[in-house]
Amino acid sequence: MDTPHGGSRSPEVRALTALLCGAAACLLAAVLFPMSERAPVTIGWWALGLAVLLAGATFRWGDRVPRWVLFAENSVITVINSFLVTQAATTGGAVIDAFAYIWLSVYTAAFFPRLWLPFATLVSAGFGVALLINDLPGMFTAWLLLTISVMTASGVVSQVSRVMQGRLATDALTGALNRSGLAEAARRVSLRRRSAATRQITVAALDLDGFKAVNDQTGHAAGDRLLADATAAWRAVLRHDDVLARVGGDEFIVLMPDTTATEATSVLERLRSSHPVAWSAGIATWHTDEPIEACIQRADRELYAAKHAR
Repeated sequence: MDTPHGGSRSPEVRALTALLCGAAACLLAAVLFPMSERAPVTIGWWALGLAVLLAGATFRWGDRVPRWVLFAENSVITVINSFLVTQAATTGGAVIDAFAYIWLSVYTAAFFPRLWLPFATLVSAGFGVALLINDLPGMFTAWLLLTISVMTASGVVSQVSRVMQGRLATDALTGALNRSGLAEAARRVSLRRRSAATRQITVAALDLDGFKAVNDQTGHAAGDRLLADATAAWRAVLRHDDVLARVGGDEFIVLMPDTTATEATSVLERLRSSHPVAWSAGIATWHTDEPIEACIQRADRELYAAKHAR
């Protein structure tokens, strides 16, 4: 499981960094081999420097800021690209700049699928206004084709992204998060702790008692129904910010932001009251700058101590 404190970068950070590096490469080619004598080479150099700076900052700090900052950065890049369109000396230069809109839109649709339509609208408006300011001849068709392409591609990619994200992050049997979904949820909770006055974060490890006997005596189908019913009951009583994940056969993790160990005990009591299945639990506090796995391991030790005590 990737941790918010590890060396790996999230996919959205890696993808945006790659887009910026690609933009820098295109800008370098444009300033070294301008399409005309009137090409805005000086502005191209400035844009190249900005692309390199943003790529480095995104790769270095992208996982330390809330995700909406990446969306905002992508939007700012779109506005900058619109400015470059206003400075294009030829229709060919304006069309080449327009290719960046498509990649920026695909990025948004892939990683922020619920925001694809506002972003596509921003792209269409930005390109249209830039063309009006530049007043290059015969560009209405280019604007129309770009708008249709961005709307179509973004809509399709956003639908695929939603389906894939759900399948990759969710346990098919219970509807709770799986290990991958838990890792992403933990990363976001960690970011929120850094950017806001978040109080203590508590992790609980849950393990059903006697689940093997249920499978042996009533069959695996009945065991699956028990897991699904218990998970549905738990999710109904958990708070909005609590995170429930199934990390093994009958093993679950509950991540509780803004929760002390005492408050976590009350949350677990609500879980016990919501469904008659018996289970044991262990609780641990997630310390600042500690990998989530270390906290889960401590919660597991408390869990098995509770089982042995029973």
